[in-house]
Amino acid sequence: MSQAIVRFGELKVESFVQGSENNWLIYGPLPYSKQHSSGLDGDVVIGATPTLEIIDADLDVAIDPHFAYVYSIATDNKLKIAFNKTKHSDKSSALEALKCISITYELGHLTPYGGMYIAIFRNSLGEEIHRTTPMPLASCTTVISTFNDTRQIDTGGYLKCEVIPDFVVS
Repeated sequence: MSQAIVRFGELKVESFVQGSENNWLIYGPLPYSKQHSSGLDGDVVIGATPTLEIIDADLDVAIDPHFAYVYSIATDNKLKIAFNKTKHSDKSSALEALKCISITYELGHLTPYGGMYIAIFRNSLGEEIHRTTPMPLASCTTVISTFNDTRQIDTGGYLKCEVIPDFVVS
């Protein structure tokens, strides 16, 4: 099966949760990832830091001190990464520590969807700041040529745009 690699900084954070034992970040689904079960699938590898895959129910259970982070991906395909409250007490600290760490994962079976494309805009740090809905290629060209790079973003620098085909994942 094909694989993809992304950095945490390239993913959108949906929420920051403060539990009684741990805090955790919930990211949106990994792009074009295969469907995960509610158990341990073992098909996601987080690089450069000691991690352990767990199930969602264990996100707020004490973390083995041999691991810096624990993570879970259930049937919603959302990546949840938990850490002890003493490691990162707030969202910004966790985001800063994780932004350059890579995630390798298995892709689902990708079938092109009706000649549609998605334009993804990233800032100079590689963080996604805008993603279009699927559209014909000619419309992507129009969006790119008119996209205003003075949009409110939290970092300066340039914007990068990539255009990818839209896929149905099975």
